[in-house]
Amino acid sequence: MGMAGSIQRRAVYVLVSGLMAWGVVWALSACSPGTPIAVGYIGGLSGKFADLGTASRNGALLAIEQTNDAGGVRGRKLHLVEVDDRQNNEAALQAMEELVRQQVVAVIGPSTSSVAMAVTPYANDHQLVLVSPTGTTSKLTGKDDYFFRAVGEASFYGAHAARFYAEKFKVRSAALILDMANADYTESWGDAFAAEFQRVGGKVSVFERFKSTENPNHADIARKLLASKPDMVVTVASSVDAALIAQRVRGLNPTVRLVGASWASTERLIELGGSAVEGMLFEQYFDRFDTSPKYQAFAQAYRERFKAEPGYAALLAFDSARMVVAALQKTDQRQEIKPALLQIRNFDGVQDPVRIDDFGDVQRRVHYGEVRNGHFAPLH
Repeated sequence: MGMAGSIQRRAVYVLVSGLMAWGVVWALSACSPGTPIAVGYIGGLSGKFADLGTASRNGALLAIEQTNDAGGVRGRKLHLVEVDDRQNNEAALQAMEELVRQQVVAVIGPSTSSVAMAVTPYANDHQLVLVSPTGTTSKLTGKDDYFFRAVGEASFYGAHAARFYAEKFKVRSAALILDMANADYTESWGDAFAAEFQRVGGKVSVFERFKSTENPNHADIARKLLASKPDMVVTVASSVDAALIAQRVRGLNPTVRLVGASWASTERLIELGGSAVEGMLFEQYFDRFDTSPKYQAFAQAYRERFKAEPGYAALLAFDSARMVVAALQKTDQRQEIKPALLQIRNFDGVQDPVRIDDFGDVQRRVHYGEVRNGHFAPLH
């Protein structure tokens, strides 16, 4: 080939060698002791359901900050990469792509079941663990996938609530309304409630569905719910729609018993619903009246950091982030986070011991509360 060919070969060799050396340097720096570990967060940080997403983001952030204040994980600090799924499946998938680009090792979230259903296949393809604080859909129960959670499944809570209300209040007829904008949660909860309520002798006289993203007529919904004169109206929707439906129902029937599913039990419900949600009942994922030192320390830290009371989403996200931290104590390799979590099995949550089964599913205790004098109060 001659001298020219020899020079070209040497040039190519130098270029390739240089690129390989740069790649080695980059790889070493990416996992060096001083480099922060990127942990993702995905949730609805804007739009109608933002109260849930913002609270869970804050809970996760508090856990990350406390971990860093304590020295990080094996000498490395953590960095929370936040993305907004806008409670939209397409936006959620784009958000997941961004988290992969940011090289996160695990993701806390998402905060709703429908988004969890949309992004779990993507997480599986990329071997990227999701630890959802509040994604309770039963459709992801018992799956060998990369979806983990810090909360039980919706059907468990729906069935438990049906038994509890039937026994405690002797109600015999109920009208249900489900928000199909988060159908993977509301159907899991509502179908289980209806089946169990009927099993214990009750009657579901009305079973309605609506979609909160399509500007529903809440007055019309209320009339349909009350047409059969039920003992109890059960709304399986967000705090915003539960408040609006309660106002319309109370305008037509001031004495009917109102029940909301856990999803609605955020501070925004009372803010929007006012006197209409007075006496409304909920099953809850946590005990907001817990006097234990562990919970009080968490609640005080949350108040100081965010100037707000912690709700269920904040506590569950705090536990979710601490589950990720526990896995990171074993490995910082994305593909190894799943087996690390499964090896933990028993995790010490802020309030409840969390047992992780072979499929990343857990169970928690059920708590009941009501709105009393404009505040959440325990129901005994």
